[in-house]
This record gives sequence, structure tokens and C-alpha cells, in this order.
Amino acid sequence: MFSQGQPGVLRGKIGQWQTRRFLLMFCSGIILTGCFSVISAQDMNPPYPRLGIFTFSGATDACVDAFWYFDIIAAPPNAEMAQKYLAAYPDKTLLGTSGALLAYEIPGIPEGWYYHDINGERIPLFGDYWLMNLTTMCPRIDMGNGQGPVQYIDYAAKNVQSEIDFSYYDGVFYDWWWWGPGYDAKVRGDLDGNGVADRDEWGIDSLRIVWQEGVVRFHELTRQIPGNQVEVVQVGSDDPVIWQHFNGACFEDWPIYNGPWERWRKYYNDTKTTTRLPKIMIFDSAISHYNNSFPTTPYKNNYRSVRFGLSSCLLTSAYFYVDEGGQIAHHGNVHIYDEFESKGQLGYPRTDMLKLEGKTIASTTPYASGVWIRFFDYGVSLVNATGLTQNISAAEIAALDPVGGSRYYRFRGGQDPEFNNGAEVTDTNTLELWGDTHTANWGTTLEVFGDGALLFRSPKIFITPIIVDNNENNQTSPGSEPVSYSGSWIPDSNGEKYYALYTDRNYGPFQADAFAWSSSGNGENTARYTPTIGLSGQYEVFEWHGYMGSAPSADLSPGVPAKIVYDGGQTQTVMIDQTRNFGTWNSLGTYLFREGTAGYVELSNNTGGVVISDAVKFVFQSAVDFDSQAPGAPQGVEVR
Repeated sequence: MFSQGQPGVLRGKIGQWQTRRFLLMFCSGIILTGCFSVISAQDMNPPYPRLGIFTFSGATDACVDAFWYFDIIAAPPNAEMAQKYLAAYPDKTLLGTSGALLAYEIPGIPEGWYYHDINGERIPLFGDYWLMNLTTMCPRIDMGNGQGPVQYIDYAAKNVQSEIDFSYYDGVFYDWWWWGPGYDAKVRGDLDGNGVADRDEWGIDSLRIVWQEGVVRFHELTRQIPGNQVEVVQVGSDDPVIWQHFNGACFEDWPIYNGPWERWRKYYNDTKTTTRLPKIMIFDSAISHYNNSFPTTPYKNNYRSVRFGLSSCLLTSAYFYVDEGGQIAHHGNVHIYDEFESKGQLGYPRTDMLKLEGKTIASTTPYASGVWIRFFDYGVSLVNATGLTQNISAAEIAALDPVGGSRYYRFRGGQDPEFNNGAEVTDTNTLELWGDTHTANWGTTLEVFGDGALLFRSPKIFITPIIVDNNENNQTSPGSEPVSYSGSWIPDSNGEKYYALYTDRNYGPFQADAFAWSSSGNGENTARYTPTIGLSGQYEVFEWHGYMGSAPSADLSPGVPAKIVYDGGQTQTVMIDQTRNFGTWNSLGTYLFREGTAGYVELSNNTGGVVISDAVKFVFQSAVDFDSQAPGAPQGVEVR
């Protein structure tokens, strides 16, 4: 992995966080509120870019591998997985997800705790999830658990405490958090059961106040839970009063799905909010929504969408991630981009967001804003929200730059090498940022769609590891194709420690089967892993395999032949012992791969046991200029 820092050490606070973890785990045994240390704003101040993720995945060993990029991980609570994360990366902030605030499907919930409409029917969310009565008008009911008569918010707060082990988790991420009761409830909700919609009876403002009183009371209760230091909600609010009751929000399917970009800039960025410290804003850039208007196939190769999201996010102190978006599935896959390799490499901000003057904006939409720029210790983030394509010169950037005498370079990447080409931005070689307008899916008014860029004050190379997996919408990296099978392979998920980030998400584009296997043979069955190489150079190759069933089987092959084709046709065969080293990356050596798709790794069943075909990874080590450097022999190869 090419970066100037190593996983888990960018903040330089490992010792501090390890001490905190020890205190948390020690104190959890004696249940003393005062024992828990407090996460300070300084702890939550990693250098930029910052990455954080909300996911419904998180319960596999592959997640521990993939999530090292993220400073904040919000995932379904699982104490065993939390221990694995903290053992690997003790500096992570872990948030356990909860839907307790709004949506419930647990049997035995009293009917009186649901939010009913004017006909006495529950108000549905989706499936078996229903809108709950969060207000202080909710009836008090004795559940027979020793609490006495309680309202739903009391029960929900207690449930958060029982679901999440705060000796490992730093706080809670609330999915299905609404600052208002939602459209259906506003139209036909009937809290007092008199057959008249609350909106018509009290007015919309009064209804919102009643609702928010309950939300505030809920947060007052949950903040008293020992060890619960951080609360992040989905999706936040434009009401400044409500922000002070939690630490931040995740903007789901941002920036195209949930409202105009310019509205976000004015009201939703963290400089405009009054949240508790430390502030935690997470931006979920859902490519599918951008892709609806300006499509790329497959959707995850829409690199412009990623740049637009990340460069916008960098105008604030927020954390960024990318997933598939609600129209495809939601919060299952995690797509990793070259830009993620720049984590922490911008340093800290030198300015707030600034507007680059003199740029024409589109007349077709009221949301056209401008070209926005922010300066950091080691670089610049620019985002084009004008609705028109813009060309930006070095002189225009330097005019606002507090660091005099700077030069500005695109980084050199492998996924989109035409854009991320390492070129210096000058007055003659300007930076072109695309822009246009189109109807977004939140309304009928045209929205701005644009591009962005990270520029650095010195030349950089950022190439994320290239993973070739079983399915293009599984964990196969953007820009590459999934494994190609020849012969007879049996897809399967009946096993352990395979490379997949999700569990039980076999709908939409997700692949139900996490790996494939072949019986022994004479090499008639092959699995070819072909990366798309955007920058020629030395790449270390790794193979990942799990095992079938609930325990390793003696039927697995101790000598799976892996043929590596590299450097324009040279070959090397390495034998993989698949009876051991499960659920980890096993190095097959370092090889020279040229730009394109000529190189590959091919597994075959020319062996005496069962062959597992799961994932192969290609990790960039150094660039090679073929005009000046002869290829070297492969390194670190064990051939048997």
C-alpha cells in the first residue's frame, strides 16, 4: 500500500487509545460510570482527508482487513468483532448501530407504543418496521421487568444499553433517526387518538415541538449510559436547536440524494451546526444517485462522483465514505478508491472554505454556487458547484493560498490515470473540472453536478490495492473485472473466513456466494484474476482463502498451483497451501506488472485436493519507467 503512514498510526495516539481501551474494559466489569474516560476533541482530530463509515456489514474477518482506512466505524454491535477491530487498530472510534429510536419489529412491544394514524392503524416504515411514538404523550406501560410504568423512549434507551457493549464501543450510531415525525405522520398521525390528524389539530410547528421533546428526552437518557461517549444520528436537521443534543450526523446518499448541494453548504456543514464536542459528521457518497443522471458502467467506476463528494466533504471537518446507494442495495459493499490512500496526507486546514471569484455559474438552476476551495498544510481541495465546466489556473489558486510560493500537483493514481496523472497545474496547464445541471431525485428543480480535485504541494502517488473478487459488486476494486472461471467451479458460502464484507445480503447486485471451489483434477478448472493496472510498477501479490463448512477440512489442497503472468508474458508458478493461513492475505511474491490487463494470477485444480477460489490482491510497491529501467526478478517467492 503506497502511503506515507501505516494503518492505525496516522494520529500518533496509539498509546493513549490503548490506555483508554484498557480502562474501558477494566471498568466495564465493575460498572462505575466515573471510570470511563472521555473522548476529547483532540482525540477526534485526525489529519485530512478523514474517512468514516456506516455499514450493515462488519461481522467478517474481511471487514477487519478493509476497514483499516476508516477513522470511525459504525456497524451492527458485535463484541467479538469489536475486539478484533481494536486488536488490529486500537485508535479506531467504534459506534454500535441502533434502530431503537424509530423502527421496531420486536415481538411483544405494546400496541400503545406505536404511532397510529387517524384510523387507529400503525404508520409503516418498511417491511415489519413501524413508526414509534417517541413523544412524551406516549402512554406509560409496565413491561414487568422491574422498571415500572415507562414510555417507549425509556424502553428504547434501556435497549440501547443492553444491545451495545460500551466496554468496546465508544458510542451509538442511530439509524432511523428523524428530527420530525415524517410525511405520513404529519398528514395523518394521531397521537391523542381523537380521530383528527395532529397536524390539522395543532399545526405543523407544534407537532414538531412535541416530537422533538421526545427525541431530546431520549438522548438525555442514553447519554447517561456508562461508556456511551459519542452519539451520531442519521440524517441530522436544519434546526439549530436539536443539534446540541448529539455529536453529529451521517448524511446518507449525499450529496445528490438528500437536497441541493448549496443548501448543504449553507446549513448542514459542521461550521453551521451546534453539535456537542467532539463533532462527528459523516458523508455517505452514494454513487448510484449521481450515476442516475450521468451514468458509468459499472456504477462504482464513476470516479467523478467520488471526487465531487470527497472534495466537497473536505470543505468541512467531516469523514467520508462511498457505498452503492439505496437504489441498488444499501450500506453493504465498501468501495475503496485511490483517493482513500491520501488519508491524512493533506494535514490540517489553513483556511475555511473560500470561493474562487470570477467564475460564471449556470443560469438554469438557483442552486448553482461557485468553485469552492480550501487550503491545507500539504495541499488543496477544489470542488466545482457552478453547473458549468471550469478551468482553474495556478495563479487563481495561489491568489487565495496562505502558503506563498506553492506549486500544485494532481496525484498520480491507477484507477483513473487520465485525471489523476500527476501533472502540475500551471497557468498554461490548467485544471479542468467538469460541471453540468440535471434533475436530481429529491425534486424537479435542476441540481448542480460537478467534479472536484485534490492537489498537493509536492508530487504524490496514491494507488489503492487492487482486489479481484468473485463478483463486480462484491469487493472487486473499481476499474477491474471479477475473477473469470473456466471449467467446473461450485459457488458457495457454506464456510468461514472467506473474503466478503457482508452476511445475509443476497439481494440486488450482491452475490449470495462468497467463494467458489473445485475438486481435484488435471488443471481443467481454472480461476483467473486479472487486475487493471493503471500505473506500471512492482506489485506484491496476495491470495486469500477461507475454508468450507464450520471447520477446516483435510480435503483441502496443500499445494494449489498459482501461475503468475507478469511483465509482458513472463510466468512464475507458486504453490499455495490452503490447509492453513485461513482468512488472511498470503503473499505470492512481488512482480513487475505493466499498465493494462496483460498480467494475471491463475489458480488451477491440478492438485490432489479441493481448491478454494476466493480473492487475490495486487499491492503497489513502486513505479517503473520502462524507458529507463530494466525489469527485475520476482521477489519473496516460495516455489514448491
